[in-house]
Amino acid sequence: MIKAYIDCNILIDWLLDREPYSYYAAKVIEYTEEKKIKSYISALTLANTYYIITKEINKKVGNEFLKDALKLFSFTGMSEEVIIRAIERPYKDFEDALHYNVAIEYGLDYIITRNKKDFPNNIGIALADAEEFIKKVLK
Repeated sequence: MIKAYIDCNILIDWLLDREPYSYYAAKVIEYTEEKKIKSYISALTLANTYYIITKEINKKVGNEFLKDALKLFSFTGMSEEVIIRAIERPYKDFEDALHYNVAIEYGLDYIITRNKKDFPNNIGIALADAEEFIKKVLK
């Protein structure tokens, strides 16, 4: 089974129905629910998504997201070693460096993100946006 790290922007696209990205983001979540893929998020992703949802919609929806996320996703830890490697890695965005290093530490196959440009090429893990992932990987 494919193991994929789901970036916050995919969750936000799905939850806020952000067109044109929401269809494929929802497909990633659907395949997670159907156990066609095993999707991982970190506590950082959970917190960032919750923050945005409560600001854009309301706290009630944010709380429902938290409950659903606990059932839907597997969670990664964030060790001191992950943080150290993230500091040492030349990323524009520290958060993306954390995501990358968590995905590597957990031996994940993909990072699904809408911001592939924020990750360097040849990073040792496959990158795909939600559409690419659904069309190429889950034909």
